[in-house]
Amino acid sequence: MIISVASGKGGTGKTTVSTNMATALGASAQLLDCDVEEPNAHL
Repeated sequence: MIISVASGKGGTGKTTVSTNMATALGASAQLLDCDVEEPNAHL
């Protein structure tokens, strides 16, 4: 299953939703932050 979280507007909580979803799914999840200018999922 592939789940994409996307929006053209900044500051909408995409990273928060994505990291929480990956945490909830556990070890089977992979998180890829494709933000070219300011990737911050590693924080």
